[in-house]
Amino acid sequence: MRIRPFALPVTLLATTAFVVSACGGGNATSQNLAAADKQILRVNDQTEPNSYDPGQETYSYEGAVGRNVFEPLLIAKTDLSDVEPGAASGYDVSSDGLTYTFHLRTNAKWSDGKPVTGADFVYGWQRLLNPALAAGYADPFFDGTVAGAQNYGGISQTDQAAVDSFIAGLGLSAPDAHTFQVKLQHPAAYFKWVATLWVSSPIRKDVVEQAAGGAFPSTDTTKAEMWAQSKDTIIGNGPFKISEIVSKDHVTVVPNPNYWNASANHLQQVIFDFISDGNTAYSKYQTDALDQINVPIADVTVVRNDPVLSKQAHLIPELSVFWMTYNTKRTPLDNLNVRMALTKSIDRDKLVNDIEHGTDKSIESFFPQGMNGYSDADKAQSFDPAAAKTLLQQSGVTVDQLNKLKLLTRNTTGNKTVNQFIANQWNTNLGLNIQLDVIDSKTVTRDIRRGQFDIYGPDGWGADYPDQQDWADIFLSGSCHGLNWGCPTLPGYDDLVNRADSETNQSQRNADYATAQKQLIDQAAVGFLYQQYEYDLWKPFVHLNNGPFDDEYVPGDTRYVQAYILQH
Repeated sequence: MRIRPFALPVTLLATTAFVVSACGGGNATSQNLAAADKQILRVNDQTEPNSYDPGQETYSYEGAVGRNVFEPLLIAKTDLSDVEPGAASGYDVSSDGLTYTFHLRTNAKWSDGKPVTGADFVYGWQRLLNPALAAGYADPFFDGTVAGAQNYGGISQTDQAAVDSFIAGLGLSAPDAHTFQVKLQHPAAYFKWVATLWVSSPIRKDVVEQAAGGAFPSTDTTKAEMWAQSKDTIIGNGPFKISEIVSKDHVTVVPNPNYWNASANHLQQVIFDFISDGNTAYSKYQTDALDQINVPIADVTVVRNDPVLSKQAHLIPELSVFWMTYNTKRTPLDNLNVRMALTKSIDRDKLVNDIEHGTDKSIESFFPQGMNGYSDADKAQSFDPAAAKTLLQQSGVTVDQLNKLKLLTRNTTGNKTVNQFIANQWNTNLGLNIQLDVIDSKTVTRDIRRGQFDIYGPDGWGADYPDQQDWADIFLSGSCHGLNWGCPTLPGYDDLVNRADSETNQSQRNADYATAQKQLIDQAAVGFLYQQYEYDLWKPFVHLNNGPFDDEYVPGDTRYVQAYILQH
């Protein structure tokens, strides 16, 4: 769902104050709920999903539909404090932490009325880990945890015997119809969060094979996906089912009458439009053809100054943090004092207020506000130009050496504007003359993967789930040139994070991840900048339980079981 890793263009807006909103609309009562035929929510999902097979979905616009049509074993609580039952009513973990046993709801059914079974989860997870299908989320979430999946990346996608042998050796089983069991390679307390990913939903083997015209080889990727191309064969176990697919235009979902908690649904239709142009979506919102949109850049000032629209605007924090990446394999960026001087000379508040104009929040930490592990106690990277100058003097690096550094920048208006501000901060506060190296985005991606840069940014990360493991693993030494573009040398970091990943005591995990975060901050592994927010409009009669883990540009409960329309 979240692009891993990503560096989204920064929104440039007009200055004013924002209010972070918790929800829209009022509380549902029998007196103020709109009639059933009015319980229709029209949202803009922007892009048509590449697939309606949950295991093949990767991006937020796909997950927005997939998480409503399919249900994984567990669901993240609204406040992200823990998980709660989804398709499973509960789960047990063996004393050695290596076996998770999920107890499926006895009343869980597919949209065609058939019971959801443990075998359906076995099949769904086997497909997810089938090397031939190359699911976007198989690595590292599943191949790094499920027993037998260690060699996922080394299996030939065209060798049927090798694929079949690999799948047969996975630690997945269904002891009975209402039980699904997963054996792990190693203890992983974060595995409960892996089980909340919508890609880990069950899939019916009989549905897949019937759509394909019968059984087919495990390496036949065409027949494997035929079932996911028609609303009539997309049989899900979630609170909604697909009733209409109009390619390049919209998809409509309606309540699944066989969902185990079908009575909880108020909405009778959710229509996901695929409108890529923000101005078109904005016009449709104004004419009441859409109930919710992400505000386009050109219209933000209008919305803020409009007495009606301004009351329908919501600024929503995301579990996303951005930073400047230093290539520590190049001199003088291998010098801690140089990295810290560059970091401490950036006025983050000025960046988010004057350049991003209040749409983001400055941050000096790795874990974002709103998820476990967030702390703003370590001020080592705080803005202090005097201290930055002292550090630069202590580094022994000359101004001429520093002026040879280039700030690698994607050729977009947002990135150029932000990076010019940052370069100006260095030049003003440190007396330097660092220039931007502006090139096309494709080349930037190639160069950072090869380590061919000095400084790059804004770089960042968005949570796949709200556990520190999803973040801390980015800076493991083995991720150098993979996710960890700057490749900082962090003695003991790998051991610390690997221990925290496998620990079962949450208090100890929290302590270890906190130590890991402190090392990243104190060693200026990167220069942290800001936490991203998004700016949306939705009608006052729409009730959404939005939060920091919502789908990008489609705010509200990640599943619309708690949404409803008020009388209007």
